Amino acid sequence: MTLSELADSAESRHRTRRLLSMVRLITGHVTAHGADAQDSELHLAGRVGAVGRAAAAPMAGGTDLELLVLDELLAQGVQRAPTVLTGPEIRLNAKSAELMRLVLHELVTNAIKFGALSQSQSQLRVIWWMIGPASSRLHFEWAEDGVRAAAETGRHAGFGSHVLKRLIASELHGSGDMQFLAKGVLCIIEIPSGEALIQDE
Repeated sequence: MTLSELADSAESRHRTRRLLSMVRLITGHVTAHGADAQDSELHLAGRVGAVGRAAAAPMAGGTDLELLVLDELLAQGVQRAPTVLTGPEIRLNAKSAELMRLVLHELVTNAIKFGALSQSQSQLRVIWWMIGPASSRLHFEWAEDGVRAAAETGRHAGFGSHVLKRLIASELHGSGDMQFLAKGVLCIIEIPSGEALIQDE
């Protein structure tokens, strides 16, 4: 076996362990926090499905961020594209793509149930750009606005916030914040480029 094949094999083992850890985290959270059996089962199926889509994505060449957003929207049957979906071409490495897919799954699910993807007059803006010295960090925003009765819908910090605040920090050395506002939600993620991106040669 060549050095390149050994490296690929090691990365594949690391990725498998990460994905299994995510499944354990998901099942533990749903078991502890599910409102009822049917709701828990739906949450579990959706989140494990997101992990499955992450596992099916190729490792080589990275994952395009825009396609990742669109893929998660399509996977949940969303027909209406965000009002704004824009940013430079970004290729995420396997670890950051897996975590971002989980975050996006939570954001899309909540927007379908309570937010901008459930109301025709609301707006969804998904944007990202590089910031800092020499574009040292990826800045990502998911913003919903014009959501009627957003404060009364029962949206609250849950598994998505856990992924944002803990896993983004521990796994990618980044930061994440989700704000539940009077008329929608604002999610902001920042990840060091060295932790998140496939670097061009």
